[in-house]
Amino acid sequence: MNGFPAPRRLRLALLDDHDVVRRGTAFHLGNDSRFEIVASHSDSQAFVLALQQCRADVAIIDITLAPGDISGADLVQHLRQALPRVTLLGFAGQNSVAIINHLLDAGISGFVGKSEPLAELSDAVVRVSQGLCRIPPSCKLLTPCDSLSRNEREVIRLVLDGLTVSEIALHRHRSVKTVSTQKIAALRKLGLRNDAEIFAMRQQLEAL
Repeated sequence: MNGFPAPRRLRLALLDDHDVVRRGTAFHLGNDSRFEIVASHSDSQAFVLALQQCRADVAIIDITLAPGDISGADLVQHLRQALPRVTLLGFAGQNSVAIINHLLDAGISGFVGKSEPLAELSDAVVRVSQGLCRIPPSCKLLTPCDSLSRNEREVIRLVLDGLTVSEIALHRHRSVKTVSTQKIAALRKLGLRNDAEIFAMRQQLEAL
């Protein structure tokens, strides 16, 4: 065994719609004497039903499940309500600062990016089981939304309305270069990388 010691053997549950990832994660964690895998499922309904029948200490969940299932903050909130005593650890590909902070607000205890070494996942499991928060080392706390300028807020609102940079420039009587600069600045402050992540954060950003 390597990494942080666990005070007792931890019971783990896995939720990931990618079979290869889920089985590989189970293989890695199952070979660690600190852990016991008690459930492994690809959809949230079966996952919840299983954990209502058996006890788990930490649930390692993919944040984006298959179409037709729930994902993101909605998934976290659903699991928090259905399984209030289970600690939730996110394990997903998308790891922007804004998304992670949004998930933390929804009730997740930590996050590991799928591009991180598997040893980091193992140690994160122990960390969150002890009531500590775990986020990727490269992440920082989300810059408050009130750090955006008035123009940057307006650009983000119009992006959420479905307008392109050119359309926003026409709508606001500004040059495309000016609007593009404002959008880039807003993305940097929010820790977002592209339009897809803006739309993933719609609920939070609409409160700007």
